[in-house]
Amino acid sequence: MAQMTDPMDALVKLQAALDSRIPLQTQRCNIYPDLVLIADEPTGKLRLTYARIEKRKVIAVSLFALTDPIEGIPCFQAGNAVIESMRRKGLGSAILSRGIEELCNGFKKQGAKKIYIEGVVSVSNEPSNKIARRVLSDAPTSITDAFSGEQAFQYLKLIE
Repeated sequence: MAQMTDPMDALVKLQAALDSRIPLQTQRCNIYPDLVLIADEPTGKLRLTYARIEKRKVIAVSLFALTDPIEGIPCFQAGNAVIESMRRKGLGSAILSRGIEELCNGFKKQGAKKIYIEGVVSVSNEPSNKIARRVLSDAPTSITDAFSGEQAFQYLKLIE
């Protein structure tokens, strides 16, 4: 069976694109101008990546992939990653929180009144569970990840 999606893969691929000087369509974020937004559709559904890049080095990313709506409300599955050398400095929580703010700001401008943010984290990934509890919900649901079959926690946050 497949492994759970790892947001670090997206960070590594973004760094490889920067290193290869592949042109990327980015835009400065509105609330946090130290972040850039990259919108793409790698699986045919919208994915928004908010990245902190310093001197062509990707420091941290938060990713939001559009998934099935919950009770008719748009839902984005969230993930975040921080390069190894910058971990344990609060950047994981910061990039996830800032990404959520930027995402909601953009969708409110388009008329969306509510958005769900979902995080699915392996029970064995304690650092990511701490961040998800802090940023998304302190009452996750125990689930089996549909993609990998791993035991996981599902964090849901409704933003109005």
